[in-house]
Amino acid sequence: MTVRTIRRPLFAVGLAAAGAVLALAPAASASAPLRVGAATDGAPLTAVVLGGSGKIDASGAAVFVPVTLTCSQPTQVDLTVKVAEAIGDTMRTGTTTRKVACDVTTQKVRIAVTATERPFAPGVAFGVVTGNSCDALCNSITDEHRFDLAL
Repeated sequence: MTVRTIRRPLFAVGLAAAGAVLALAPAASASAPLRVGAATDGAPLTAVVLGGSGKIDASGAAVFVPVTLTCSQPTQVDLTVKVAEAIGDTMRTGTTTRKVACDVTTQKVRIAVTATERPFAPGVAFGVVTGNSCDALCNSITDEHRFDLAL
């Protein structure tokens, strides 16, 4: 057996494996938010969506981030919002956790995220919101994507 005859089957196996991975991978759309931990049947929290823009306040010390919640029954939701913004070689970050009452409608809340070390500035940031609810069933839903920060 030569090296060439060994490579052909290995190459074919590699191509087949790569094709299987791509075929089984979920399709991602830039226009649709990424949701991890989809709602379990019967769980009260059904959707958590991070808004497309945040409002800078207090000279960059905080940013207000819009979050939309949908619940199938009244529940308390623990929301964690993380914001990261790169400006040059520096990072501006902040994290807030807040308990929010969610009723049987879709509702919008504004969550204030305070800057950790450096102030936020107008531009593009990355945000992650995670909603956790534990009534009869526990579930967690995450949405994460880039969004704009403006004054």
